[in-house]
Amino acid sequence: MCWLHQDELEQMIRELFIHQLRGRGVPRIEGIAGAPFSIYHGEVSGDSDDPVECCWPVPDDQADEIAARFPDLTLRTEPAHQEAFVRQEGPGRWRSGTQVEIAIETLFAWASEQQRQPFGGVRSVLIPNPADQGAGPDCEFAVSLR
Repeated sequence: MCWLHQDELEQMIRELFIHQLRGRGVPRIEGIAGAPFSIYHGEVSGDSDDPVECCWPVPDDQADEIAARFPDLTLRTEPAHQEAFVRQEGPGRWRSGTQVEIAIETLFAWASEQQRQPFGGVRSVLIPNPADQGAGPDCEFAVSLR
């Protein structure tokens, strides 16, 4: 977990996910369950640097070996849970900070309407999109639910 301002976020995630993990052949789980994600444990903006946790799901049977290769990273197991999510309308990035804020507010409003309690921070999930080569992954925002 690291403390980041908004302008540092993209470069740090690119360095960790693409150069360190994918570039060094770290396997991950297939499908949406294996999508890398970041958990925002507070507000990350130009004025605020709260903690961000970057996560790369790996196969259970390879987790200890992967952890040994990357001693500066933390291996943890997350218990099964449900999530509510909002996916962007088209491929690539969300178009504006306002659009992101609305998406996150919508998640919390929906959870409240359903009498569900979000926990653990807002997640930004990077979903590989093989149909849109070169545009980068699609993104959804999610919250874990109790």
